[in-house]
Amino acid sequence: MTQIDNFFLENKPLFSGKIRDIYNYDVDKLLIKTSDKISAFDFVFDDEISNKGTLLTNITKIWFDKTRNIIENHLLVDDSISNLIPYAHKSCMIVKKCKPIRIEAIVRGYLSGSAFEQYAREGKVSDIKIRDGLKINDKFEKPIFTPSTKASVGGKDENITFSDMSNRLGSETSNYIKEKSIQLYTYAHDVAQSNGLRLLDTKFEFGYDSNENIILIDEIFTPDCSRYCLSKDINNGNVDYFDKQFFRNYLKSINWKHKQIIIPDEIKEVIIKRYKQVYDIINDI
Repeated sequence: MTQIDNFFLENKPLFSGKIRDIYNYDVDKLLIKTSDKISAFDFVFDDEISNKGTLLTNITKIWFDKTRNIIENHLLVDDSISNLIPYAHKSCMIVKKCKPIRIEAIVRGYLSGSAFEQYAREGKVSDIKIRDGLKINDKFEKPIFTPSTKASVGGKDENITFSDMSNRLGSETSNYIKEKSIQLYTYAHDVAQSNGLRLLDTKFEFGYDSNENIILIDEIFTPDCSRYCLSKDINNGNVDYFDKQFFRNYLKSINWKHKQIIIPDEIKEVIIKRYKQVYDIINDI
């Protein structure tokens, strides 16, 4: 039986997302606990994948540390966490309290996933015209920015144009988020590529800190929010992605009906093996 820290028995979360629970920790601090659950097609599965939350947390911490020179983030160093929550501290972060900006900032460096599907139909991604003749996983001349809304739990994110985003947030805020998102992606892509890993696309979330500065929040460059593959496989016809695509493909193969299921052990093993491979590569950088 999994042991539960007293903190989680005595405190209710301020907010529960698809994968993360957020707790009040101090006047200006929050505790974020990343669960072992997995989501797909905006649906959260109750059946858990052991150690997934710890891997996601560790990958996020590594990248937050590496990217502070590009933009500040909400992660705080607080050694007391291991004493307060001895069982679950590896899947938790102490962070600054921020006001989230309800936009997902998506950067795509390659024609993959839903971007390829739209390109095949319309010759564009979002409202961005893409040159003819590209194949799946071909690299764009430069990364493109394709934001979406940030839906509430149970809702569905919706793709929007950069113009839509500017109408919602204002041009100054939108341009800043776009610029920082592309800088972050370009940095991580180049670092990953130098170590045999290709970062095809990713998404970020931002928020306002107590001084009204825009900073990076949530997670960063994990397999839950990013599409990775090995560089040597990028031109293969059937690429093994180190993200949730394998799980999405499994759900399609069983004609899943948007209901809770028991995830087979062999599927869990593949998922966690791929997440672990990303962590091992990133941790060695």
